[in-house]
Amino acid sequence: MNVEFTARHFHAPDNLREYAEREVQRITKYYNRAIQCQVILYRDNNHYTAEINLSVPQRKLNVKETTDNVTKSIDHAVDKMIARVSKIKEKMNKY
Repeated sequence: MNVEFTARHFHAPDNLREYAEREVQRITKYYNRAIQCQVILYRDNNHYTAEINLSVPQRKLNVKETTDNVTKSIDHAVDKMIARVSKIKEKMNKY
């Protein structure tokens, strides 16, 4: 899976970039057909928003999560995305 990382309104250190990419790789354990993933981090008044855009065959999925801690935002967004792809995989296996 190809992962793109963007930080807006703040400078993200390399260890945060590596952390985000490592967390996003967890999605492939649940759904290995992911093609591309964009991780976009925003900072607004001491609140951090993590947005994940995932491209899978025939679909584009998007989740956003806002907290006061950047790593919590990433974790919650990844967990939401895992729930989404698991639901899609479950529906595909029914048919």
